[in-house]
Amino acid sequence: MERRTYRILAAAILGCVGIVSAEAQEVRLKAASFLPLNANFGFYFKKWADAVNAKGKGSLQIDVVGPEAVPVAEQANALKNGVLQMGFIAATYYVGTMWEGEVLPLAERPMKELRANGAWDYLDKLHREKMNSVLIGQIGDGVKMHVYTNRPAGAADAAKPMAGLTLRSVPIFKPFFEALGARTVTLPPGEVFTALERNVVQGYGWPRWGVKDMGWLSVTKFRYGPGFFGANTPILVNLDAWNKLSDGQRKLLTEMALWLDDEWVKWRAERDVEEEKVLQSGGVKVVDMGPAFSKLAHDARWAALEKNSPQHIPHLRKLMTR
Repeated sequence: MERRTYRILAAAILGCVGIVSAEAQEVRLKAASFLPLNANFGFYFKKWADAVNAKGKGSLQIDVVGPEAVPVAEQANALKNGVLQMGFIAATYYVGTMWEGEVLPLAERPMKELRANGAWDYLDKLHREKMNSVLIGQIGDGVKMHVYTNRPAGAADAAKPMAGLTLRSVPIFKPFFEALGARTVTLPPGEVFTALERNVVQGYGWPRWGVKDMGWLSVTKFRYGPGFFGANTPILVNLDAWNKLSDGQRKLLTEMALWLDDEWVKWRAERDVEEEKVLQSGGVKVVDMGPAFSKLAHDARWAALEKNSPQHIPHLRKLMTR
């Protein structure tokens, strides 16, 4: 073999080795959860990330931290700017950047239908444009929200049953709580217990799950329903980080998001049973306010969203409701 031909062949082999090495190099993505990783839905995000890590050894790993490492109020901007590469962040925490994310808790269709009818692609496009993030999955679908209080509601005006109460709120609850006659206060989850103890608030909005996890069971006496909204929380990947991943790494995340669609249904069924037992053991009284209760919640929120995003919300409402 001529020396020149040998050099060309050697260079080609080394080039191929370089490509393989780059492709095989393990990528680590830093992810933040808006809830503690040992509580409520934060636990399930960590469970999903662990499943990704088990399957992605040598290719892709997710390093998950909770709100103690990255405060909830900072997570959305950190994700958008690339300080975080992934986020499990309730859409209510980035309404200032993107109102449309809050349609997820209003969805009346299960995840597979949202993927099939174009709703998910539509939302993903908006997340890419406004949040610089890719919408790959969600956790919380089918777990309804409730109003919890440490004293009985029931003002003289039946149309305003929460009049006289101050409720801890986030943007998605505010129109509904005000329609019920309540005053609202915005607080991060970590401050709710102290606010209840000091009578700053007399109640809060929260999913069916997690009252004990958050340490609020001892200061909670009533749960009002039927449930409204959902606890749907998106799993997002920073768009720049996504684009830097290999095809194989993106495929892994996509496949694991689809796996979660099925697995979540099983996790939810098991946890529903456990959480009802927790409330019973804590002596929390469940109060049924009738179907008008949840209808008022949804109507109030859709109206607020349509006002803030008239271009997109009407179309999304058609795709996400029955």
